[in-house]
Amino acid sequence: MLEQVQATVLKFSMFTPGDKVLVGVSGGADSAALFHLLFRLREELKLTLFACHLNHMFRGEEARTDAEWVAALAESLDVPAVIESFNVPAYMTRYGLSAQVAARQVRYDFYQRTADRLGAVKVALGHHADDQAETVLINLIRGAGLAGLRGIPPVRDNFYVRPLIEARRARIESYCSTYGLSYRQDSSNLKPVYTRNRIRLELMPLLEEKYNPTMVDSLNRLTGIIREEDEYMDAVAAGILVKATIQARPGFVRLSLEHLAKTPAVLKRRMLRIIYRELAGSHNVPDLRHIENALGLMESRPLPGRLEWPAGITLLQRYGELEIVKGGLWAEIPYYCYVLNIPGSTCIPETGATIEVQMKNISQIADPKTLHPGEALLDYNKLPGPVKVRRRKDGDLFWPLGFKGTIKLKKFFIDRKIPRELRGSVPLVVSGDDEIVWVAGMRPGEKWKITEETEKCLHLKLITKHCK
Repeated sequence: MLEQVQATVLKFSMFTPGDKVLVGVSGGADSAALFHLLFRLREELKLTLFACHLNHMFRGEEARTDAEWVAALAESLDVPAVIESFNVPAYMTRYGLSAQVAARQVRYDFYQRTADRLGAVKVALGHHADDQAETVLINLIRGAGLAGLRGIPPVRDNFYVRPLIEARRARIESYCSTYGLSYRQDSSNLKPVYTRNRIRLELMPLLEEKYNPTMVDSLNRLTGIIREEDEYMDAVAAGILVKATIQARPGFVRLSLEHLAKTPAVLKRRMLRIIYRELAGSHNVPDLRHIENALGLMESRPLPGRLEWPAGITLLQRYGELEIVKGGLWAEIPYYCYVLNIPGSTCIPETGATIEVQMKNISQIADPKTLHPGEALLDYNKLPGPVKVRRRKDGDLFWPLGFKGTIKLKKFFIDRKIPRELRGSVPLVVSGDDEIVWVAGMRPGEKWKITEETEKCLHLKLITKHCK
């Protein structure tokens, strides 16, 4: 058992030497074994351990006895323990939640608060292979997609780790027996009331007896395969999303629908889920109905349309673009002006964007026609003074590349169908007497274009991922 846990920890890079680890100990066989195993490995892995236990106040005296048992176990191993109680029944009534959802929310909040207070960088939980198989069956019955069939992640957010995720329940209980760990039994786990309990007590034994005696192992192999393929598809979708993003700042994303015209719907769905998680600040995703409605909105061109998502997120399709914003209103960007770091990166906190600048010889540059809209090449020697980035101002003039002369920046935005409420969020790179040399993400200025006489140039990139 010890060797198996060591292998799992190494396989998924769960710990780093010196980590402070908070171990969630419910008192059941899985968490008791986890605590004991990590205690045995603490010196080898160079870990500092803390135990924690939350009484959800569902089971009265039985739950209080569980808490006392955890405290006694931690004391016997000379490991500090944090024991708390929370009235989850009152919490679920107040917020209209099911018992399981309410308990999970309160429990994970407890883990986070306790870890923050103790300086713990990891929280170790006792989920095991049987839990994994049950989770996959639950999600399959509910009609979940690949994300649901990935099951319980061995590592989440590089914070929650599950060293027992490849161990069977029977082996865990045998380990407890071998080491005299007289674990607690939660009586609610024996009642076929909740879906998970019915799957554990009724469906899984039937499947193992009548269909596949290695059902748990098979389902765990399935989750491993799906997890790898799902992560790969997410990475592909994230790459397409970066290229399709015209503009992004905290709480706001604007996408080019033309760029996404030939993107398969399966990748668009993933992109929309990525955006939702980013804006909502949650690992949850909108249900399939919301995703499909958003796909329909993306295809409804040229007619504009609007859609509301959970978490106060609004989707607006217009001018061949999809704007996704949290909070309802497109907030006005305050005026800003920063000197560009040449070479280097300049963060624009007001918009969340970053402008990266490289100095290059003419022989080092690619054909300007191959550049992404978020890039620009400028003749460095033609720039008349300090190069800055700022927000637009009333009366701004601009001589766009390819035009015969100067026009009002407002007209340039109107011609490009940039909505009025978004114009202030477009960074302007200026030089000398405040002349606009690049409307970031759109077009450089004519006077600073690359020619045969150019010797040095600036390669500018607008990075829309939020800067810090």
